[in-house]
Order: sequence, then C-alpha cells, then structure tokens
Amino acid sequence: MNRRKMTMQRLMHILFTKPQTKRQAVRRKRLWIAVGMRLAILVVLLVLLILLISGISSCARHSAQKKAQESSEKAASAKKKNNIQIGFTGAMILHEPILRSYKSEEGDYDFAPIFSYIKKYYSKPDIMTCEMEGTIGNENTGITGFPLFSYPDTFPGDIENSGIDLQMLATNHIYDKRGEGLKSTLDTYIADEINFTGIRQSKDDKTYKVMTSGNIKVGFADYTYGTQDSFNALQVEDEDVDKINMFKESDPGDEYYDQVKAEIKAMKKEGADFIVYQMHWGAEYELEPSSDQTDIAQKLCDLGVDAVIGGHPHCEQPIEVLTSEDGSHKTFCIYSVGNALSNQRKGNAMDTAHCEDGVIITIDLKKDKSGKVSITDVNMTPTWVARIKRGGSSVEDEAEEEEEQTVDTTGETAEGEEGEEDEEDVALDDCAILPLDNVEDIEKNTGLEGIAEEAKASYERTMKVLGEGINTAKTELLSK
Repeated sequence: MNRRKMTMQRLMHILFTKPQTKRQAVRRKRLWIAVGMRLAILVVLLVLLILLISGISSCARHSAQKKAQESSEKAASAKKKNNIQIGFTGAMILHEPILRSYKSEEGDYDFAPIFSYIKKYYSKPDIMTCEMEGTIGNENTGITGFPLFSYPDTFPGDIENSGIDLQMLATNHIYDKRGEGLKSTLDTYIADEINFTGIRQSKDDKTYKVMTSGNIKVGFADYTYGTQDSFNALQVEDEDVDKINMFKESDPGDEYYDQVKAEIKAMKKEGADFIVYQMHWGAEYELEPSSDQTDIAQKLCDLGVDAVIGGHPHCEQPIEVLTSEDGSHKTFCIYSVGNALSNQRKGNAMDTAHCEDGVIITIDLKKDKSGKVSITDVNMTPTWVARIKRGGSSVEDEAEEEEEQTVDTTGETAEGEEGEEDEEDVALDDCAILPLDNVEDIEKNTGLEGIAEEAKASYERTMKVLGEGINTAKTELLSK
C-alpha cells in the first residue's frame, strides 16, 4: 500500500515538476502521452458503455412496442376472422379525352391521380371489385378510346393500386381489338399478377375466381351478353370462343344455367361460402332493368347465387332482394352499378347526367360457429366523376367530344375509322372519382371549386334510383 502511494507521489512529481535535465524532460513527455492515451481509452469506453445501455433500453422499448402492436393486430385479426366486407363499383372506361389528359410529353400514362379522392373508400372493403371495360393494348393494337377501346398497360395496375382487389373483364368491349387485344389483356393481367375473372387463356382454365379473406371464401363469376356470331357486332374467332364468359341474354337456355350450376358446385367444393355473379347485361342508358335482366336474376337466385351485381347500362338501375321459388334463399341484386369512371356527360350520352353517377355497394358477411355465412349489413356510397378544366376548349373540340360519345355504341364503327386527331390546343381535363358521403362539404374536403351543385345533383339522382332499394335490402336481408 505504501509502495503504491509512493509510486503515485513519484508519478505526480515527475508530471508536474519542471525537469532539470533533458532526460527528465523526455521522460516527462512520454508519461504525459501515456496518461493522455489512457484517459482517451477511458472516455471511449465510457461512451460505449452509455451507448450500450441506451441501446439495450431502446431495444427493450421497441420490443415491448412491437409485441404490443402484434398483440393488437392479432386481436383485431381474430375479431375480424369471421367478419368481412366485400365491395362492388361500376365500369372503368377510358374515353379519348381521359387518355389525352393523362398522357405525358414522353408518351407515358399515369391514371393514379384520378383515384386520389376515392382510394380510401376502395381500400376499406376486405375484397373490392370493379368492371374494367375495354382491352389492354400493345404495339399492334395501339391505344384508342371509343368505339374500340384499347388502354395503356399501366391502367390495370393503377386500378389495383386504388384499392381494387378483383377486376371483372367480361364486357361487350373485351373483344374490341379481336384476338390480339384479348391476348394482350390476358398477358398484362397475368404478368402483373393482378386478380381478374371473366376471361381466360384456355377452355380448361377456371371460369370463376374464389378469394379468401379472414375465415370466409367468396366465389366470383363474371359474364357478358353476346354470342360467337354477334359479339358487339363482331365475329369471335373459333379459338377465342371458350376464352370469354358469355351468354345469350334474350334466351340463355339450359346450357348456360347448367354452366352456372357446375360453377357454383365447383366454387363450393373449393370452400366458397358466398357466391357472387357479375352480369354485363341490359340496355344502355335505361334506368330500369329489362325483363331479360329480371328473369335471369331470378333464375340465378333459384340456383343459389347470393349476390347479383349488374353493369353495362352506364347508369344506375334499382336494388332488389329476390327470393327463390321454393322460398329458401334470398339474393341481393343491383341491376346496374353505373359508371365508376368515364367521360360520358350530360348531353353527350343521355339527356340527363345519370352517366356521371356511380356507387360503391358494400356487403358485410359473418360466419357463425356452425360455419354458415350470412349478410349482416348492406350499404352504399354514391360516387361522381368530376371533370375540371385545365384550360379553355374550342367549340370544335366540344362538338368533337359530343360526337365521340353519341356514335352508335354497338361497336359497328369499323376499326381505324376514327382517324388522327389534331391535339394542338385541345383542352385537357382533370378527372376525379369523388365520394359523395358528405356532399355538403365536398368543396372544402377536396379543395375543388365550383363542383358543389353538380355533386349534390349526382347524389340526389343516385338516391332516387337506389335509395329505397338499399333500405329495403337492409330490412329483408337482415331480418332473415
């Protein structure tokens, strides 16, 4: 102990006493360097120790937070395991003015801005669907609007990114570019791994799609009116007939209904708890369903279909709850969900603005302890396609748009007759699908000016067509 004390005293003497010789000066310098190095090492070790303690504490907090979050997510997942929501909206159509407005100077297309206001609503249901009415183009087919629709290959992805989980492709425009367009559409959806139904690569592929959410499986089948000899005034080639889900609307016949029976059986074999049929049918611009539509819907109900979702008229048609002939089954039916996206406006498609209106239909499902799935709620959110001018348009341009929309919609216009448009000084429009759940504050909530009156009118049109039906559906479906 004394020796240690003397050593420390000697060290302090050397460090703080002025050296008398050169040798003492060198020794003093070396000692100061050694002491400095040890102090530096101690400081580094102290910093590392502080960081280590802080890291352990942070990891512990993060781990606790992660466990709490996982626990919360698991609890929420468990709660929703037997409760899901499925949703449906109308046709996505790209007329020429929309194509023109969302094409960059480099020739690329980005339609994502169109969905910016509606994305939250499309993303809410566990399974959300829509119709994609048209084909996906390539170098051979080109990019075209009405009457022979051929869209950029980015469009399906933009729809999917908006919250849509399943796209229905069986429409009267799926063969607009013949076999080449059908193949290009299939190639795009398959390559991009986007869920679809209504068309397929070969007759051996499934004619339906079963999707799972939570502990519930939903089967979807998608059909369009048409025959091989008369498909939107086109002849379907032999090799393509079995690639499109089609039926003869005026007289589907036993062959079609046998197909439906087989599909329902196959979907249930795969575990489907709820069956949906998307039907592309009816007369364009009619606010009431035809007798063909009501007859087919009733037959689908009799066969055990749980929901029938209609499209093609480009305007909304009523909601109805059907009861099977034997009284054992009820079916939710909306004869037409209208347009989700299009350039059809008042005056260029109908004398009214019903073509601007759309709707999101949601159906809540619950699986009980016995495994039975039932509807626990049905709701709707009206939507409207707003078109906001980026600049003025000439009388000629407006007339051109009107002519484009009023050409015979049967598709009889020959391919290539549209001709080239002079795009100089053509007005560009911003399009947006808007939810109308709070129409009174729509300008404040969207930041878009001058739309309140039209938005309110759209809401009122939708409520007039669908309001009574949705309320009746709530009463009849939830009371069973």
